[in-house]
Amino acid sequence: MQTKNFLIFGLNYIGDVLMLTPAIRALKLKFPDANIYVLVSETAAPLLYRNPDVFKVIERKKHKGIINIIYLYKLYKELKKYNFYACINFLASFEFAFLSFFISKKRIGISNSKTFLFYNYKIKNDRKIHNIDRALKFIEVFSITEKYNSRQLIYIPSEEDIKTAINLLKDSNVHKANIVIFSPGSTRSSKEANPELFSLFAEYLNKLGYYVIITGSKKDIPLADKIYRLISDKKLTVNLTGITNIYMLGGLIKISKLVVAVDNGVMHLASAINTPLIALFGSTDPAICGPVNDSSYVIDKKTDCYHCFLNTCDKESFLKNDYPDCMGNIELYDLTDAMKSLKI
Repeated sequence: MQTKNFLIFGLNYIGDVLMLTPAIRALKLKFPDANIYVLVSETAAPLLYRNPDVFKVIERKKHKGIINIIYLYKLYKELKKYNFYACINFLASFEFAFLSFFISKKRIGISNSKTFLFYNYKIKNDRKIHNIDRALKFIEVFSITEKYNSRQLIYIPSEEDIKTAINLLKDSNVHKANIVIFSPGSTRSSKEANPELFSLFAEYLNKLGYYVIITGSKKDIPLADKIYRLISDKKLTVNLTGITNIYMLGGLIKISKLVVAVDNGVMHLASAINTPLIALFGSTDPAICGPVNDSSYVIDKKTDCYHCFLNTCDKESFLKNDYPDCMGNIELYDLTDAMKSLKI
């Protein structure tokens, strides 16, 4: 029997790609001899290099204009040689819907006014269910029953990642048994919380003997620096924002007692690794993109405009505070209550 090759067009961000991993796992369980190729953004690709269900990761480049047309043609030439049995497209873009039309006879994707002609299995873009369940709907066409389905995200830090994380903290004299990770930043400013809240919680944790590690991408450096400056005693706080990659983060999360994060990639990594997690929500809805691990506590303080899913807040107070009202409503007692509920 000829090996079936599947191509998955993945999403752009760490959390979005992690929420695809249950669907990838279900597909591999149904077709254990299949080769699953995933085309995914350069940012999220490292998540899948060690995924046991993925045969090959192809990093998707970002270009514009004529350079993008040339890139897509070269990509088509590369993908065509694999003779894909099916193409599953989680992207809603026209260009990848168009590309899938020429590389596979069986094509599954989101149907809209620009893409409906390119798919023979059309998926409704249901934004009212959790993104994990939404991804699982894409593979229902292969008669994948519930016995193959799990909502557990797939990401396992390696022993080397854990060693790297421990070595990273040696210079800071941080004891690995008492670490709490802060991840306050996001690709959307509408998700970010009050920096003073994080600084107050850091001081609360420090008094209990916990070391706080602030993490994030280079974009998050101003926010992390603001939190760090507000902390009065900095002996028990380390700011690693902008210097950790996904593998280091995985190791740090694995050795931590707790992760405190807004809706971002670190939140989903903690959910996958099953580290105790306090997840802060406001502009996004945890029913759609919240954590699914057994030891998570979601704080979702409702306001008149919560769950707007806007990239940035359009209220006047946001311009003054640099964080939206829905996140500003979260208080220190919400975090301390969450910690007690998690029995940490």
